[in-house]
Amino acid sequence: MGNNCTIYAEMHMIFNNDFDVYSIKERLGIAPTACKTRKETRISPLTNKHIEGFWTLKTEEKEEWDLRVVLNELMKNISDKLLEIKNICDENNGTVVFDVVPFFDGNSKPVLYFERDFLDVVNYLNATIQIDNM
Repeated sequence: MGNNCTIYAEMHMIFNNDFDVYSIKERLGIAPTACKTRKETRISPLTNKHIEGFWTLKTEEKEEWDLRVVLNELMKNISDKLLEIKNICDENNGTVVFDVVPFFDGNSKPVLYFERDFLDVVNYLNATIQIDNM
């Protein structure tokens, strides 16, 4: 068993309506890692309706122990776009979710903590943080 740790972070804007998520690229000047309108998503077996549309920005997967490295990369890409991200979500009933995804094995464990600057962004965007360990 090794001592490997890889980590990445994502920011999702999620819309449970027919908002054209492709228009976000022009408004922010950032190409998403992935995006789909609600009509392009799969149908939920629970509701028999399409799941939410989304616009996602993902960092590179880094062989790293410290979450700060990937969060800094993500914040560098969006820090001057926060007002526009907030406006897009407010205007179109969207929500922001930050996903942190660490992969680790053996005795390796990532260092997961959130600095005040990141938490201020989460608060400003009224966002949610999810940690999905693999």
